[in-house]
Amino acid sequence: MRGIPPLIGSQANRRLVARSGGQRLSRNYALRTILLVGFMGIATSGLSLSVEEAYRLIPHQRTVFQPASAHMPASERAYLVAFFNAIDQAIVAKVSARRGTAVAEAYAPVWRAWEELNPPTSLKATQDKVKAAIIDQQAFLLQIEKKQSSWNMSHSKVRSSSANLQRAYSDLMRLYPRENATNKQAFFDYLCALDFI
Repeated sequence: MRGIPPLIGSQANRRLVARSGGQRLSRNYALRTILLVGFMGIATSGLSLSVEEAYRLIPHQRTVFQPASAHMPASERAYLVAFFNAIDQAIVAKVSARRGTAVAEAYAPVWRAWEELNPPTSLKATQDKVKAAIIDQQAFLLQIEKKQSSWNMSHSKVRSSSANLQRAYSDLMRLYPRENATNKQAFFDYLCALDFI
């Protein structure tokens, strides 16, 4: 940062104070504070990913569920919006953990979102399958974090997670055969992006 003197103790600071009566120095300190806060904001935002960034980093297409055009009861539409948002949180957690965020920290928002879900009876088993898949993924990532495993896509937790996600997708397709192409693609994209395989 050319033109901004070091913060403390230098000859340049003493000359600057003597030359300008301290007024310019206080402006420079203010500028440094603004720049420091700005850089801290950039660094902090790098630690948390948006859903869109997570999909790009996988990489995977993202098709958002369209409740307005869905052919299902309103209560199921509302639930699926919350359910898919919770899945998006799990996708962000998976990608964040793979990029170095502590697994417990990455998954904390997932479980907060999951606690808010209240599935209709017809979707309870589907929710349970996805939850089991996320639990397996978190356990696998925790083993990697603790250096107890390596990136092995044939690991039992990875295979179990994938099987549960495939069964959940089959459930959605069986329950909602009349859905439009966009929503059927959304069912696939949410669960496939969550899958390791």
